Amino acid sequence: MNVVRIYFLLMLLLSAAPSIASKDVIGPDTKTSDEWHYVIAFPMVWAPSIDGSITSELERVDLTVPFDDILENLNWGIIGELYAQKGPWLYSLRLDFMRVKGESVTEGLTGPITGGIISPGHVYDIKLDMAANDFLAGYEVLPGFRVFTGVRQIYAKLDVDVSPRSDDGLINISKNLNIAHDNDFDWLVGMTYRHWFSDNWGMSVGFDTKIAGESDRDNGFNVTAMYRFGELHNIWIGYRYLHIGNDVKKDDIVERTDFKQQGPQLGWAFTF
Repeated sequence: MNVVRIYFLLMLLLSAAPSIASKDVIGPDTKTSDEWHYVIAFPMVWAPSIDGSITSELERVDLTVPFDDILENLNWGIIGELYAQKGPWLYSLRLDFMRVKGESVTEGLTGPITGGIISPGHVYDIKLDMAANDFLAGYEVLPGFRVFTGVRQIYAKLDVDVSPRSDDGLINISKNLNIAHDNDFDWLVGMTYRHWFSDNWGMSVGFDTKIAGESDRDNGFNVTAMYRFGELHNIWIGYRYLHIGNDVKKDDIVERTDFKQQGPQLGWAFTF
């Protein structure tokens, strides 16, 4: 995901905002300044493909869970969102937790001259617990266009069970490893743009990135189509991308962990 391209896309939306602001905003975002407006999005289902990698000076281990296999590898997860707005000021709480298991297999290593087995290769059974929870405050600069800042809490626990593919060779590793057990906090900034094309149909696009904090890489993007029926009910369907990464130095060896989650999401939202 090219963050620069997303940034320029949102800048184009910002440049178009004055012409949009001259029109009446239709839909549940049209509220008077003395009213509180709430949105509760629950239940939410996010079925991302997961691309992860653990890179050191010795070896690289990849964890890939494609979209087709997410239900098989996902032990369980929960997503919920709460939004509150009064006048131009808005506040949001977004919760996201998932537990995923996967497997990665490395190729064996043979000697260059005799062809003897140096290492038979290894099987890595990987279990990942990951949460990204946001508490944000924002301001509606123009109708539908909002800027925000806040805190993202990132919890990541990554356990790896390593076992050799066979008993052959000189290098056979059988070990249980805890690669990461982190509870980090990042300071986010971002922007969203939401527009209602009619009383029932709307669209939202958003982007966020860290400007300070404990993670080395933390950014996300989402786009959502919204269908509203009645005074209370909404259906949200869209796409979400999240990238979390860290560089950790252990025993003079730098371990780089990156996890990218991207895929469709579907949810039910209540507005009142």
